[in-house]
Order: sequence, then structure tokens, then C-alpha cells
Amino acid sequence: MKICNKNCCENKINSSYIKWLIEVLGPVILGSKPAEILNLSCKDKDKDSKLNDIKLFFSNCTKLSYEIINIHDGGVRIVFMNKNSLSKVLSNKKCLNFLRFVGYPSNYDLEEYIKVLIDKLHTKDFPHEIGIFLGYPLKDVVGFMGYGKYKFCKTRYWRVYGDESISDNVYNQFISDRAKIKSLLENNSLNELKKVI
Repeated sequence: MKICNKNCCENKINSSYIKWLIEVLGPVILGSKPAEILNLSCKDKDKDSKLNDIKLFFSNCTKLSYEIINIHDGGVRIVFMNKNSLSKVLSNKKCLNFLRFVGYPSNYDLEEYIKVLIDKLHTKDFPHEIGIFLGYPLKDVVGFMGYGKYKFCKTRYWRVYGDESISDNVYNQFISDRAKIKSLLENNSLNELKKVI
């Protein structure tokens, strides 16, 4: 599986940050996770360098896209997306109904839904429905936002509500895909990695 169909992402840097980032993005690259959000604090002295590395490595990638969002405190949020995987998640009728309930357009359009989310991420009020975009089970997003009668069970990367087995399966797939990418990173340079994934 390739990150990108072109040689556009060829590594022109040997960044340990990019290696770490690719591992974190493993589930997004492999499609089990539709999106990932990362924060760079305004206090991070390497913030500009990290943003530059991201732009150099991912700018023309056709497998993943990203949005950089400047936030009010001087920090940055970066949303990485696998739009094929995201489209599958967002086309789920229950997910769509809930997103419409919290203010998304009645007519589904992937790009428009992404735009609404990005616009919300520019505000001080964090849009907790982002959990759907991140691939968390709808029951967990609904429970976290205080809707429904789901009982809190535990915390993984997110707070789990209701039937734990559904969330465990999703979590385990994320962990498995991250481990696959980590193994590839341990045995290949970034340029070599691009040839095998």
C-alpha cells in the first residue's frame, strides 16, 4: 500500500518528527482511522520547523490531506485525513443524522462537512463531534457529548460508553495499524518506506 500515488512525498528531510508522525498516522495511512488531529503548542520552540517538515513531506500527497488551523492562543491544530476512509464513516446514516443534529448541512457532501468541522476548529468552542471524523464509535461520541443514556465504561484514546466490545475492536485495529507502520519505519528509511507502503 502506498501513502501516495506519486513521488511527491519523497522525503527531502530526515526528520525524527516525521518518522514519529508517520507512526502516529499509521491507522490513517492504512485506512482504519479516517482522520487524526495533532496540536502544536505556541510554546513549542520547534513549532515552525515541524510545520515546515509536514509541508515538505505531505504537501502533494494524494493518500492523505491535511489542514493547518491557527488557534487563538498562538498554537496550531493539524487535521490529517484519509478522505476515502472518512467518506465511508460519514456516509453511515446514523453518523450523518447525528452530525445534522449538531448543525451540519442536511445534504451530505464530504468537502462541505470537512469545511464545517475546520470552521468549528477555528473557534474557542472545541467541536466534540470530531470523534466521528476520528473514527471513534458513534455511541462513544454521543455519550461523551451527553446525549443518550450510555454509561461511561473506561478510557482508551477516547472515553468509551456503552458496549465496550465495539470500542475495543476499533481501538485494537488502530493499535495494529500503528504497529505495522512502526515495524516498517524500524526496517526502512523514509524513502524506502514509501516504496513498500
